[in-house]
Amino acid sequence: MEVTLDILCHADFSGRIRKSKSTVGLSAFSAAIESARELNPEGTILMDAGDHFSVNLWGGLPMVRASNLLGTDVMTLGNHEFDRGKDYLEECIAACDFPVLCANIHYKDGDPIAGTLPYIILERCGVKIGVIGLGTEYTPFMVEKSAFLPFTVSSAIAAGKRYIPEMRENGAEIIVALTHCPFYIEEDGSITGEMWDVLRNIPPVDVCIGGHIPGDYANIIHDTCVLKAGFAGESLGRARLVFDTDTRQIVSKSCEVMLTDPNKEGRAEISAYARQVTEPFEAYFNEALAYAEEEWILRLATETKLGDFLADCLRFGGQTEIAYMNATSACGMIEPGVVTRETITQVSGYNDPIFVGEITGKQLYELIELVYEPERFGNNAALLISGFHAELDHTKPSPHKTIRLTLPDGTPIDLERSYSVCTSAYMASGGNDTSQVADQINYRNTDLRFHDAAFAYAKSLKVLAVEDWPRLKEIGTPENDNSPF
Repeated sequence: MEVTLDILCHADFSGRIRKSKSTVGLSAFSAAIESARELNPEGTILMDAGDHFSVNLWGGLPMVRASNLLGTDVMTLGNHEFDRGKDYLEECIAACDFPVLCANIHYKDGDPIAGTLPYIILERCGVKIGVIGLGTEYTPFMVEKSAFLPFTVSSAIAAGKRYIPEMRENGAEIIVALTHCPFYIEEDGSITGEMWDVLRNIPPVDVCIGGHIPGDYANIIHDTCVLKAGFAGESLGRARLVFDTDTRQIVSKSCEVMLTDPNKEGRAEISAYARQVTEPFEAYFNEALAYAEEEWILRLATETKLGDFLADCLRFGGQTEIAYMNATSACGMIEPGVVTRETITQVSGYNDPIFVGEITGKQLYELIELVYEPERFGNNAALLISGFHAELDHTKPSPHKTIRLTLPDGTPIDLERSYSVCTSAYMASGGNDTSQVADQINYRNTDLRFHDAAFAYAKSLKVLAVEDWPRLKEIGTPENDNSPF
């Protein structure tokens, strides 16, 4: 006899309960899940590949409740689960009605994170499915340093080599690697990156699920269904496995990505819950701040007016000469028309406190060279900058790409002079693997958060504009550009 098992997966929903112009919202996403589940109610498993709890306004517990309502069967931890520290994470995990997995991130004393397991063996239609949870080894560089202090990361490959045979010994007939590891789709259709490195070096698995960055993917590689889907709820991945219960073998595999229909509504219970969570914030989101006359679209690896505007917002809040922030804290676009608080929050997802300090010209040069080192650039992309210009030559090897740094009026940055600088709490703690410079700066917290600075700056402009443009002059293009947009 043959049974069909459907493994549904998504990653990086990132608290997007509320429907908007750029987000499908919880209700529509739940409708996509239910439509898939109805085709095979007894044989469907819903897996969450992480980045789910970290939310600016309504917080983590409402997101856990949303996951419970979706019928989540198992989840692995993403890097943003650690953003708000140990107590927040443990509280969220304790509220989950489903197992939370993490085989390679643990407390520094070696104990597993409270409430987590390295793997779980689920059963559907009489078939045992082993699921291992793996986090990206880059997590410490993607979380504000103090929030991650209680934790440490070990090798995902070593965890796979340890636990996959153990799952087999404990009766697992199908193996799923549920990871929050990124991979990148090359022009020829091949994949590269951390998840691919893990997959190539662990014992064989039947399904491997990635996360962490936008971009949908579904393909069978060396007899493994490889999937990535679900960023912001816009899609859902599905691996379909047909299992012969006589031979106890998988006889066929397929996988696909299904797009969420933003116009569909989920169950009444879920739609009501989404309204309950988000309606108290409607007035906040809808407050008009300014007007936009042109479309601005963010790009992670190159300068854009939207990126420059966000860096200007940061410098406005910090009241400093220079500002920088990671591009990966931003996304999306600002369209012509009224700019509301919602507009700003949709293009700047992380509402960090603003930190200020003093940076020397020598340290600023060192920072720029760090950012464009190929491996680091591949993981993080560019910086958003304000208050200075950079000329770079990407035909030269790292760390010799910076031709010159100047102030906007063309005055060279003085290597010996100190400049007032501001950045986010994340970058002040050495985020994006920039501790080599950040640790040299005596940063202090202004207690002003980025969104409040951005709202105030937009109001002061009335019509959004970037006067100091362009700021970046480049010869060639950066090596190892993995930017999904």
